Amino acid sequence: MRHVIIDADTGVDDSLAILYALRSPNFKVEGITTCYGNSNAFQSAENSIRLIKLSKCGYEVPVVVGANESIDGGFESAPAYIHGDNGIGNVELPESDQKVLNESAVDFILRKAEELDGELEIITTGRMTNLAMAVMKDTKLPKKVKRVVTMGGTLYAKGNVNPYAEANIQGDAHASDIVFRAGFHLTLVGLDVTMKTFITDREITNLCKYCKEDCKDIAEYIKNVLKLYFEFHRVSEGMVEQCVVHDPLAVLIAEDPSLGEYQMIRAGVEYEHEKYKGMITYDVGFLPTLDRGEISVCIAVDSKKAVRRLFSMFQEMEFGRYNN
Repeated sequence: MRHVIIDADTGVDDSLAILYALRSPNFKVEGITTCYGNSNAFQSAENSIRLIKLSKCGYEVPVVVGANESIDGGFESAPAYIHGDNGIGNVELPESDQKVLNESAVDFILRKAEELDGELEIITTGRMTNLAMAVMKDTKLPKKVKRVVTMGGTLYAKGNVNPYAEANIQGDAHASDIVFRAGFHLTLVGLDVTMKTFITDREITNLCKYCKEDCKDIAEYIKNVLKLYFEFHRVSEGMVEQCVVHDPLAVLIAEDPSLGEYQMIRAGVEYEHEKYKGMITYDVGFLPTLDRGEISVCIAVDSKKAVRRLFSMFQEMEFGRYNN
């Protein structure tokens, strides 16, 4: 059993990642901490609470509101045409009686790291502001956390907010730089692999047709929440009846690292130069760069296997048996 905190700006693809983690027998989701990005941190918390109810995960999952602006100040949310006005494609999920935990995201992360005594893993699918602030409060945190898996960044693929940077890293580049250099056992799952991993309309049709009895509401939600996302990818990327898989891929790789291939780099993040803000600066030489942290970057992935695994969590049949 893997003990994880999911730190999310709960939007369309975050919601699929959260639902998968909540349903997986390999994860115990110790909590969801929220931040700004696809929507504000408060809306992200409300979305997360409703997703917990939808998941029928069978155990309590605290939700904690985190940073609503970057470390240096400022908040810029994703355009509504990507994630909708509410962050989850304008889909209205049933309300839940659950309330947010009366604790800061930073203190929650630090407390769980102590309680789990080296067994806590953190999956970030949004800005890294909460984690950076936690490190600033306790510089020994990286030694108390087993692993961090982050959806963010790019080494070789073109950026999606500027030519050099990916949105989660660029959205709080200073925070990203702090986390990169902090000494975590950190794996980046970025555009190099997510832009090669696709959900198709056919897979959504099969999901609804073959979903588990207790996943009918989840299947209906996934079908509806991806409508706006599919349209965004059609307009922006020229994709027909498909979208890329960003945040779910980070959760899938956190669960099974063998899905990917990795490159070790010593890296930081540019946060002062506006033109290059969010760009990962790195070297792979033999001599260590003292002011950069060593991290692992996923540079290749078995995308078909990853997507099969994602949908198999909600389906009765082995995905590959009817999708060939």
